[in-house]
Amino acid sequence: MIATTALGKEYGARSLFAGVSLQLNAGSRYGLVGANGSGKSTFMRLLAGDEEASEGTVALVKRARVGVLRQDRFLDHVEMVLDLAMRGDAVVWNALTEQKRIADSAEQSDAADHGRMADLEDQIAAHDGYTLEGRSAEVLQGLGIPTAVHHAPLGTLSGGFKLRVLLAQVLVGGVDILLLDEPTNHLDILTIRWLEKFLADYAGCAVIISHDQRFLDNVTSHTLDVDYGTITLISGGYSKAMVEKAAARARKETAVARAEDEIARKRAFIDRFGAKNTKATQAQSRLKQIEKIEVEELAASSRRAPALRFVPERPSGREVLELAGVSKSYGDNHVLANVSLTI
Repeated sequence: MIATTALGKEYGARSLFAGVSLQLNAGSRYGLVGANGSGKSTFMRLLAGDEEASEGTVALVKRARVGVLRQDRFLDHVEMVLDLAMRGDAVVWNALTEQKRIADSAEQSDAADHGRMADLEDQIAAHDGYTLEGRSAEVLQGLGIPTAVHHAPLGTLSGGFKLRVLLAQVLVGGVDILLLDEPTNHLDILTIRWLEKFLADYAGCAVIISHDQRFLDNVTSHTLDVDYGTITLISGGYSKAMVEKAAARARKETAVARAEDEIARKRAFIDRFGAKNTKATQAQSRLKQIEKIEVEELAASSRRAPALRFVPERPSGREVLELAGVSKSYGDNHVLANVSLTI
């Protein structure tokens, strides 16, 4: 569905990633992970065509329909919630809108209009268009937006629920490729579980950015790790991928350590015996061996673990806390009664 070839992105002298060649397939869900500022959202914008790459190419399957959840996109506040969700399926929505326009002007309709109505009927039927309203309502309910507000203007909803409508619009579209940037923002636990089930049944290609590791483990089949100046495809959800990544890094570090140790031993021999005529040939042989040893230069990780250090201003007393007959009530609700203790 999506292929990248030698893809790279730079901002001035700073390179986010380079040499990224990937094949992302239908039926797979990819978790896009990495440190803040590593280039996750930038990579997503490259896939969506919202930004140009510094080098390389992005190719999508011909005529593939793409749905993109953008956190900075805004909807019309006066539009009805259900209509906004239905707009996600642009092909059907436009056909239904044109069909209604022609029907409303039936008195002035001519043969051309009748022919166009027939074409629209075929187009709507081919895309299961007459179920669009029901499908849209189902997705809205799944995302925690009750039926009572489906016919209300978007402006009546809070900011978090407006973003849910935006997510519903993307999910309703029936697209071939889903690009979701933090889809769990402003969702409660029950709604996240519904979204997990929805994505588990999704047959297209999905790329998902999320900081919710449990969500990624439950949804994704592969992980795209933005680190070491590139993007690496790893099979499995987040937890499994991070274990495999750590193991792969450990293997590389071990190989580098062995190579450096081998070089050090050979150099020690050269330094010790290089000046002796009886050992000159052997020293020269080891020098040639050193030149053939390849030591991979490991890029630094963009991930940084926080370092917390607490320095007490003074030593703690022997008795840290003492309570004597403490009680607490909220009206008639007595939550504590005559508590006495020493810590």
